[in-house]
Amino acid sequence: MAARAKTTTKPTKTAATKPSPASRSVWLEAAIRVPIDAADKVGALLIEAGSQGVITGVRELARGARKKTHETVRGFFPSREPVRARLAVRAALTRARDAGVRRASVSWRELDASLWEMDWRQHFQPVRAGRSLVVVPPWDRDDHGGRRRVVIHPGMAFGTGQHATTLGCLEALESLASPPPSRALDVGTGTGVLAIALAKLGVRKVVGLDLDPQAITAARGNVRRNAIKGRVALACRGLVEAVPVPAAGRGYPLVVANLYVDALVELAPAIAARVAAGGHLVTSGVLRSQQGRVRAAYAAPDWKLVTAKRRGAWVTSIFQRRDPAPPAATAKRATGTRKRKRA
Repeated sequence: MAARAKTTTKPTKTAATKPSPASRSVWLEAAIRVPIDAADKVGALLIEAGSQGVITGVRELARGARKKTHETVRGFFPSREPVRARLAVRAALTRARDAGVRRASVSWRELDASLWEMDWRQHFQPVRAGRSLVVVPPWDRDDHGGRRRVVIHPGMAFGTGQHATTLGCLEALESLASPPPSRALDVGTGTGVLAIALAKLGVRKVVGLDLDPQAITAARGNVRRNAIKGRVALACRGLVEAVPVPAAGRGYPLVVANLYVDALVELAPAIAARVAAGGHLVTSGVLRSQQGRVRAAYAAPDWKLVTAKRRGAWVTSIFQRRDPAPPAATAKRATGTRKRKRA
């Protein structure tokens, strides 16, 4: 499942707002059956249309075929705005270059809590990430070759490690946690999968934030399942409210933000103020076509792009926070530049 944007106008999950599920029906599901090679593109279109998560990878046999040729891509929208969701999805498909995608039919259904749980139980398979991590459902008892087990029950939230954005973040965090930093921050924690993985990788104190109360409820349950209570602190608040700007030298050495592009751009100044000099930021929830906006928001002289890894239609990036120059040094450089221009 996709992390929320944990990956937009349409509707946008930003630092300030997030849709609240209706009590009668939690999600409105859009299911689109397409050829396998178009699945990533359709998933991206659903995200652009405002889907709060996407399920792909469930492959089917076409009639008369001997191998699996199609996938059903499924997106999830707040059920209180069904007309808006339907119009947004149809508009997104109409923009596709592939004529088959433009003509694709969409099946809609409402999912309450019981249907949602039945659904994710059907599709949640263990996911190996990097060299040492595996995300598993609560009923999985395999040791998976001694990998660090991240046990996740999604509740009514998104984030089981199966989507490219979450998987990319897990791999990036593993690469940055050797040796593990003392603290880390997860902005948009969802089910808590990334925060829990950080703790399993050896980070002693992790703070996870999300604006969705149901996500925080799910994350707290998952913290208990993984026996790491006391190492992961969760808050249903935005970044600016929950994490005061630290004193010089006291920022977080590692921050992960698996958010949609609008939220990443909006939060760029706040995130920059909370990452320690020399520290790293992992971003995901970003389509390849949107990566330019992220690079512009996290650009020199404050940031250095370390890596940008593509997985299908999605990009996971690692940025390093550069040491801000003292005001005096900045003034000296500016003076020197003026003198050279006059020479």
